[in-house]
Amino acid sequence: INDINSDSLKSYVIWLQDKVTRFALSDNRKEIATDIQNKFKTIGYQNSYLDSFYLPEYSTWQYNVIASIEGKVNPDSICILGAHYDSFAYEPDPYKKAPGAHDNASGVSAVIEIARIMKLNNYNPNTTIKFIAFAAEEIGLYGSNDYAMKASQRGEAIKLMLNEDMIAYEPTTDKSTWTVNILDYDNSIGLYMQADELANKYTELSIINDNTYSDASDSYSFWIWGYKALFFISYTDDAYYHTENDLAKNCNFEYCREIAKLSCAILLSNN
Repeated sequence: INDINSDSLKSYVIWLQDKVTRFALSDNRKEIATDIQNKFKTIGYQNSYLDSFYLPEYSTWQYNVIASIEGKVNPDSICILGAHYDSFAYEPDPYKKAPGAHDNASGVSAVIEIARIMKLNNYNPNTTIKFIAFAAEEIGLYGSNDYAMKASQRGEAIKLMLNEDMIAYEPTTDKSTWTVNILDYDNSIGLYMQADELANKYTELSIINDNTYSDASDSYSFWIWGYKALFFISYTDDAYYHTENDLAKNCNFEYCREIAKLSCAILLSNN
C-alpha cells in the first residue's frame, strides 16, 4: 500500500489530460483505448486487451480496456477495480477539448497505479483481479453495463467491484479534514463497513456515506446486474466539473493517493 506513488498518479493524469479530449464519440476513441492497453502492457500486463462493443444509439464501436492477475487459489472468483476513461465538457466543444483530469483521469490513474504496484511486488491474489478502464460512461454508463451484462450472462462470479470516479479534487492540504464519499448499494453494506475500517487503519481519510448519486457512475451497472460494488468520489464539489479547466493543476495527488491506498487495501483484504 505504501508503494503507491502520488507522482505516478499525477503522471498518468497528465498523460491522459494531454490527449485534449477523450469524449466517447470523438474519432480518437479507439486510439485512446489502445494507448491505455499499451500502458498496462508497459507495466507488465501482456494480457491487456480491448473488449469492444457496438452502440446502436450512436452508431459507434466502443472499447473497454481490461488487464488482469489470475487468482492462485480461486481464479474463477473475480475482484474488479474500474474507472471510466472517457471525458466530457459542456464548453466549448467536447469533440475538441475535454481534458477530464479529475473526471476521470484521476480514477484511471488509481487503477493503473494499483496494477503497477501489484505487479512490482509480484503479488499473487487468491482470486482473479481485473483492472478495467470503461468506455462511454459520460453518455450513459455504456461500457460498464456492457461488461456487467456479459459477465452475468457468462455466470461470472464477481466478488466485488470498486469504482474510482473523480478522486483527486481536494483544495485543502490539511489532511485532518480530508474526506472521501463512499457510495454503497443494498447488497454491499458489509463491503462499505470493511472500507470504513480499513480507511481508519491505513489512510488519512474520513469517510462519509452519501448515496444521492449512486446511479451516476459505473458501479451502478454492476449493482443492476446483481454484483456488490462501491463507488469512491471526492467529497468536496469540484469547481471545474465538466469544463475545459478540469486540469491536473487543480488536483490534489496526495489526497488521490489516500483513496488509491484504501482501494488497494480492500483488494488485498479480500485476497
